Amino acid sequence: MMGKVLCFLCLVIISACNRKHLQFPEATAPLPANENFSLVRESNSTEMPTFNSFMEIPGLERVIRNGFTHNPRWKSQLAQLEVVRARYGLTKSDSLPSFNAEMGWQKGRENTRESGFSEESTPDLTGGAMFNWEIDLWGKWRSVKKSASMHIREAKFLQEAAAISFSHEIAQAWILLAAQKEQVEIIAKSIASQGKALQLYKSMVNTGGEENATLALENLAYRRLLIKQAKQKRLYEVNKVRLQSLTGPPLNSSLPELLCISQIKLPQLPNVFPTIALKGRPDLLAKEAKLKENLYLEKSKKYDLYPSLTFQASGLSLGSNLSEPFKQWKASMGPVLNLPLWSPRKKSELRYTMAKSEVYKQEWKALINLAIEEIEVATKSFIMGQNELSLANQAHQESLKILSISKEKFKAGLHSSLELWMDEQKAWETESQLISTRLQLFQFALELSRSLGLKIKKA
Repeated sequence: MMGKVLCFLCLVIISACNRKHLQFPEATAPLPANENFSLVRESNSTEMPTFNSFMEIPGLERVIRNGFTHNPRWKSQLAQLEVVRARYGLTKSDSLPSFNAEMGWQKGRENTRESGFSEESTPDLTGGAMFNWEIDLWGKWRSVKKSASMHIREAKFLQEAAAISFSHEIAQAWILLAAQKEQVEIIAKSIASQGKALQLYKSMVNTGGEENATLALENLAYRRLLIKQAKQKRLYEVNKVRLQSLTGPPLNSSLPELLCISQIKLPQLPNVFPTIALKGRPDLLAKEAKLKENLYLEKSKKYDLYPSLTFQASGLSLGSNLSEPFKQWKASMGPVLNLPLWSPRKKSELRYTMAKSEVYKQEWKALINLAIEEIEVATKSFIMGQNELSLANQAHQESLKILSISKEKFKAGLHSSLELWMDEQKAWETESQLISTRLQLFQFALELSRSLGLKIKKA
């Protein structure tokens, strides 16, 4: 009889091992054709550019790498991945055979048929062991393990997406700091020019050549510039602390030398097909992995409603002393067939898992639509921002021409100091507008880089 049981068990194991390989659930979503995007260039490439090649900013790469090395928030992302890997081990362990053993000492008495209905002492020493293994007949546990592996895959992609967001957050702070630095310098020049004009007006009022009302207006303009300067300095210092916090200790001021934003090379549209970028975006891949994780879990829930086969072996021994440890013993071994004839909870769990799969599917498609929108908006903003920058640059060049003419007229005695200083003020204003427009273009470029999922090149 035992031989028949073992033969049956071997056949079951062999049939289970020779099942067809479990296929990935279907989870695909159509993407728009590349020609439908605004990001279309003749030299588009199927290879993804790096963040470093798109944003050639001196000192930025070092700052970003410092952030990855020292920022606690980023280190917590790394630690979270290890938690997910450890959790996978817990899930996998449920499918493995289990073996339990126990030993004990218990004092007791018995009065049973075996003892002739006379009271006797029971054996003091007890020992037992149990082996249990659910054979994966249908692929339930393989689906569970596939689901857990998809969860790890999701965590890895989420970490990559977090790395992209983190590097772009540092770049945003760096670019903003470069623009604020230059704005402070421009305001300082404007204050110096306005201060000269104010001193001249004071002397004119003292000699009766100008009214006090005019002096008051010029003094007000000077105060407004001081307020603007104080605000820009505050924003600069606050942003500097934020950048230091992203890249290391908040009070550590050891940042690399910062260039003015006008000294930084403007980025150009990247050579990449948008669909290639979408297929490689980590956040989309993470959402796809989440969907597949639940689809595999859904499969396992379906298989959980099928009959299951478990191989069990157990043994029990009783003895009165160590010299006779097996005076009484009992052992059993064999397969156990479990038939879930009626399981409302398991059916409810299956319906719940199927409903979650539909939610994840729609969330995945919604995220794809959002990614398409982000790429298109960032591309249009960047292209149109280039036109705005060109117009701002033309206005600044015109103001510089006017200032140059005013200086020549002033030397020739055809222009007064006040007229020269007024033209200087206009030149500083247009330069300030130019810096703001240049900053805006860099911000559009960073949005485009983030929406394409450009990664910083590994050292």
